[in-house]
Amino acid sequence: MARIVASPGPTIMLSVGMAVRSQQAQLQFIHQPKPAKFPFGLFTMQLPIHIIDAFTSVQFQGNQAAIVLLEDWLAAPTLQAIATENNLSETSFLVWSPARNAFEIRWFSPLKEIAFCGHATLASAFVLFEAKPERRSITFWAAAVGDITAVREETGRIVMTFPRRDARHLGEVPVALLEGLSPSPDHVWVNQQAYIAVYASEACVRSVKPNLERLKSLGPLDVVVTAPADVGAPYDFVSRYFWPANGGDEDPVTGSIHAALAPYWSEKLNKNVLIAHQASQRTGALFCEVTDSNVKVAGHCARYLTGTITI
Repeated sequence: MARIVASPGPTIMLSVGMAVRSQQAQLQFIHQPKPAKFPFGLFTMQLPIHIIDAFTSVQFQGNQAAIVLLEDWLAAPTLQAIATENNLSETSFLVWSPARNAFEIRWFSPLKEIAFCGHATLASAFVLFEAKPERRSITFWAAAVGDITAVREETGRIVMTFPRRDARHLGEVPVALLEGLSPSPDHVWVNQQAYIAVYASEACVRSVKPNLERLKSLGPLDVVVTAPADVGAPYDFVSRYFWPANGGDEDPVTGSIHAALAPYWSEKLNKNVLIAHQASQRTGALFCEVTDSNVKVAGHCARYLTGTITI
């Protein structure tokens, strides 16, 4: 059983977009999971949970992520059960590692553990920076990508540094991909995360109708569609991301794939600093900078909820 509950007493444990107003209401972000005794001799564990809208400065846009901070790792089936119950694009779990001098981070969609997630990393950094305002940088460590650094700017924007995950051109395109996207793309690329379907215009990307059953058959790879922005747009390129095999139908904002999209469009547009727009229903803005070895992906966050999981 998993549920979100409000904590009694002076500490505010459940809020929607509310600032912490006193020391008594200050959030406890990293602590020993607290056992709670219920009637009939039942014991439970209480864990703090934070739901953050990432890659947006306002609520109800961007991509939602749940953040759960642990003292030690719980069993993987328990982590997956929590993520499935949350039913958000991702739930990220954090454990501080003195040996790495970093927060170990793992990401779970409602379906499975994910190798790399950008928006939940941004949301995790937001929670940690909010807990300790004097902090200016954080290092995360994930098995698939190694170290990820996050730096908070004076404006509150958070800049993450990802390894480049460049795509390669795909000469022979899977039939399921062509049948899964209407209209068909002009070119297809691929990296370790997704097929990258390139279109001529922003209008084409916005008009794409996916056949999710056909795209699901391409798993474990996802599918992103992308194009240059319209002339005069306040961003450089657009994308949409479909991942029925790994998490859901359409991801609202996908930070991780910009480790491939930003280098691709950097070369095509002949510029190293780019603004990306994810054209999902919730939309999101990503600020990218491409170097020889890394991609910096930056964005804002907005808090939606603070609470407690009782399991």
